[in-house]
Amino acid sequence: MNSPSSSSVRPAKPTKITSQAAGFLLHWPGLLAMAAILVFAAWNGQVPIVVLTSLLVSSAGLAKLWSHLSVARLSCRRQLSERRVFPGETIQVKFQVANRKPLPLPWVRVDDQIPQALHCASTAPCDKPGSVVIRRTAAMLWYSSVKWKYELPCSKRGYYPLGPTVISSGDILGLYSRSFHADLEDHIIVYPKIFPVGPLEIPSQQPMGDTKSEYRMFQDPTRPIGVRDYQQGDSLRHVHWKASARLQALQVKIFEPTTASKVALFLSMDSFIHNDSFREETFELGISVAASLAHQVMEKGSPAGLFVNTQKVDTGQPVSIAPSGRRDQLTDILEALAKVTASSSGPFEHFLDKELEILHAGTTVILIFAKPPDSLPLFIRSLKERGFRLMVFLIGEGDFLPLGEGIAFHRIRKADDLGSIAG
Repeated sequence: MNSPSSSSVRPAKPTKITSQAAGFLLHWPGLLAMAAILVFAAWNGQVPIVVLTSLLVSSAGLAKLWSHLSVARLSCRRQLSERRVFPGETIQVKFQVANRKPLPLPWVRVDDQIPQALHCASTAPCDKPGSVVIRRTAAMLWYSSVKWKYELPCSKRGYYPLGPTVISSGDILGLYSRSFHADLEDHIIVYPKIFPVGPLEIPSQQPMGDTKSEYRMFQDPTRPIGVRDYQQGDSLRHVHWKASARLQALQVKIFEPTTASKVALFLSMDSFIHNDSFREETFELGISVAASLAHQVMEKGSPAGLFVNTQKVDTGQPVSIAPSGRRDQLTDILEALAKVTASSSGPFEHFLDKELEILHAGTTVILIFAKPPDSLPLFIRSLKERGFRLMVFLIGEGDFLPLGEGIAFHRIRKADDLGSIAG
C-alpha cells in the first residue's frame, strides 16, 4: 500500500517576540548611564569623551531601531513532500523565509525544532528533551527571499510533531537581536510496518457479508452476478425486468454466495509490560501484526476495526475504531496505530468488556497479546457464549494458556511468522 501524497504549506504568524542585547551597557540602564556621562562630559568641556559617548549612544540607538524593524514583515513557510509515510521512507522539507520590506537583513537565523527520532543530519542541541534543532543562517537584501532544503529520514513508527520554529535577526553590528516564534507547528505520521500475511481464514456466523465463498451457503441480494430463467417459487423481487423484456421470458437475478467476515482487532497494551519492564521490540512487533492483519482483512473486502487500551500520543485517549468497510478505514487504523504509546488506559479485561458492547454477535474478534492474562480462558468462554468467533495471536515468547476447542491460535515470534500462517 502506497502512502497518500500530501503536502503542508503553512505561512508563519509571529508570536512571542523577544529582544536581546549583546551586553549590559546596551540595556536601558546602561544607555541612560552613557547619556549621563555624555551630559557630564559636555558640561565640563571634555570633547574626546563627548565624541566617544556620542558615537556609542548613536550607534546603540540606530542598532536598536534596526533590530526592532528586522522582524517586521518577515514571513516563513515550511513545505512537506508527505505527511504520512511508512518506515524507511524519507520526507523532503522545503523552508522559505521572505523579507518583505525595504530594510536589508545582515543576518537571519532559523531554528526549526524536530524530534530527535527523525535522525536528521546537521542538527543542534535543544532545551526540550527528545528534540533537536535544524539551524540555518543567511543574509537577505530588501524584498528578497531565501530557501533551504533538507531531508527527514523516517525509520520508526510514531507521531512526530514539528516546531515550534524560531526566526531571529538583528542589526549589522550584532548589538541587538530580535526573535519570534513562527506558527509553523505541524506533524508527521509514520505508519507501522506491514508484513505479508499467509492465507488467513476468518470464521463467520453471518449469512450475508462481503467475502466471496466457494460454498453456496447463502445468497447476497446486494451482489448480482447473472440471470437465469424464472422457476416456480422465485421471489418477484428478484425478477430482472429489463432482461425479461429483452428475452421475452421471465428472468431472475443470480446472486453471489458470501459469508460475512467483520473483524475486530484487540491489542492488549498492558500485556507487553512484564515485571515492570516494557518490551519495546515485542510491542512494535505486536503493532505491526495488528496493522498487517487489518491490511489483509480489508484487502479482501471485509470490514475491520481496531481497539487498543493505550493513551494516544496526541489525545491521551484509547483507540476505538468500530469495524467498517469505508474507503478511509485502513488509513484511520494505521494512523491510530502510529499514535499508540506504551501508556495503558486501564486493564485490558475492562476495556474489552466495554468495547464489545458496540459489536454485533457474529463478529470475529482477534485478540493480540504478549503475555495473556490468567483470566483469558474465562473471557474466551464468555465471548463464545455471546456469539463471537475468536482468534488469538501471541506475540513473542509469552506463556501459552489453554484456550479450548475451536479457537484459532497463532504464535508470532518474528515478522516472517505472519507469512507462514495457514488457516
